[in-house]
Amino acid sequence: MFLPLLLLICSLSAAQIQAESDNELGENLRQTASTGGEAGNVSGQQQTCLQDIHAVLREMSGVLAGLKVEMRYLQRENEVQSAKVYQLESQNTELNQRYQENAAELLTIKSRANATENHVNALTREGEVKRVAFSASLVASGTATLGPSNIDMNLIFRNVVTNVGNAYNPITGLFTAPVRGAYHFEFYINGAAFHTHGTGAALFKNEESVFVAFELQTSGSANSANGVTLILEVGDVVFLRQPRSTRINGSTLHRNTFSGNLLFIM
Repeated sequence: MFLPLLLLICSLSAAQIQAESDNELGENLRQTASTGGEAGNVSGQQQTCLQDIHAVLREMSGVLAGLKVEMRYLQRENEVQSAKVYQLESQNTELNQRYQENAAELLTIKSRANATENHVNALTREGEVKRVAFSASLVASGTATLGPSNIDMNLIFRNVVTNVGNAYNPITGLFTAPVRGAYHFEFYINGAAFHTHGTGAALFKNEESVFVAFELQTSGSANSANGVTLILEVGDVVFLRQPRSTRINGSTLHRNTFSGNLLFIM
């Protein structure tokens, strides 16, 4: 930027000097023509002008050399700054790579932690559902006579003695399997003897009749019982249903009972 400016100044100076020299030369020639004795002065003035031009050129050469030195310094400084930028970019790339590696490792740790938590929860649930057992009788107090009726009726054993795992519901009379496994059930039915109506009940898995207990006596009392081991899926229900033509008598003697327990998980 400085070099063109100096050259322009030098050109203008040289042009001005040349113009002045030409004017002076013309004036001197006229004077020489008129007087005939001043030719030597013109030659001296031209020599002085050339010396001034050389001095300006030397000054410009010095300025140009200084600019070259400054350019080399700036170039070295630029190289240093470029090296620093490259180093920072390399460090940034390394930091990004470490961040991605740490993020991936953290995700792996979280996944393992979640898997471990799920496994622990599963083991906890398994440990809890391993303890499933219930036993209940038909009435808690007083007496009750059920049937005969025009329809089959589900039996509800309201007097709960044991209900580990809370799989039996004394309000609905339903046992609901909490896990897939083998379950064993037993039921005992009692009723007063009657020559036209027997005493009994059927065990149902969901809506399928599995086993039936039935007894018909004309005197005394009628007693029937049965038991079964079932493979149940989670959510399967087991209950007792009284056939419409039967008669059941419940009392505080607790002769009508329904029991079940989980044998093992499958």
